[in-house]
Amino acid sequence: MKNIPKILITPGEPSGIGFDILLEVFKYRYQAKIVSITNIELLKERARILKKKINIVEVDLNENNLPLSNAKNIYVHNVKNKRKVNIGKPNIFHVPLILKSLNIAIDSCLNNKADAMVTGPVQKNIIMEYGEKFSGHTEYIANRTGGTPIMMLHTKNLKIALLTTHIPLSKVSRLVSKKRIKNYIQIIDKNLQEKFGIKDPKISICGLNPHAGENGYIGTEEKNIILPIIKDMQNKGYNVHGPYSADTIFTKKNTGLILAMYHDQALPVIKTLGFGKIVNTTLGLPIIRTSVDHGTALDIVGTGKADEESLKNAIKTSISIINKKNVKKYYTK
Repeated sequence: MKNIPKILITPGEPSGIGFDILLEVFKYRYQAKIVSITNIELLKERARILKKKINIVEVDLNENNLPLSNAKNIYVHNVKNKRKVNIGKPNIFHVPLILKSLNIAIDSCLNNKADAMVTGPVQKNIIMEYGEKFSGHTEYIANRTGGTPIMMLHTKNLKIALLTTHIPLSKVSRLVSKKRIKNYIQIIDKNLQEKFGIKDPKISICGLNPHAGENGYIGTEEKNIILPIIKDMQNKGYNVHGPYSADTIFTKKNTGLILAMYHDQALPVIKTLGFGKIVNTTLGLPIIRTSVDHGTALDIVGTGKADEESLKNAIKTSISIINKKNVKKYYTK
């Protein structure tokens, strides 16, 4: 049992579907010890609403003899909460529970008390209204752990990473720099090898402008920044190509990982193709973190309509990464 991964799940906004999918996901089999970090009474209340007959058992995530995940029990590291939750109605009073759950999971991973964390959906505007600087899980976790966080969304057939994430579109172009692109290529290459077992990963880079700039006639970032750094990285042995026009790169086969310049250049594509089955893995961190691909879905909370597929895939991805880390070190440049 020594090498059995320990996974922590933070279900996110308690009035959203995080609890709903958490109650569904344990019907699948996992070779892992899985502990949910949340308020146990709120989870029991959601089980009653959804008429789920499952034992919700309080544990201490630091216990040495935690049981394996199974279909009969959900194991919860309890986080105190005095506020009532009305499903489908986020409230700033939920924020302390959300952040405490996240912080426990982050600290446990940093201190090697757990192997990975899997995050459920949150309502960003509620957290920011509370007064916390929170543009997203990716940035929040990185602020506590260090590292260079890179958002990668992936399905069985498509991997997309983002050069910039949750920032206004007006600020994107100033972050498209040779230094940033070089750093991201190096981190992506290393992480795909170490975490996903892909030797010599291919990285295809999107242009920033329509038609990848049309040789400078529709913007110069490709000609002056992106193409020169691609050539430089190719000379250093990296399997990197581009820049490609974003309106065609997603139609090509064998693209490897696609590095997009900004959030909405790529996410509408992958979510159209695979919504509900996508995993969000954060590269470039000193801990392993995966996440679901969807939001809080406030309109279907408590109805039994929430789909747990993305959470299941996120758990399985984290287990796979841990097992590769434990068993084998892959060649890196």
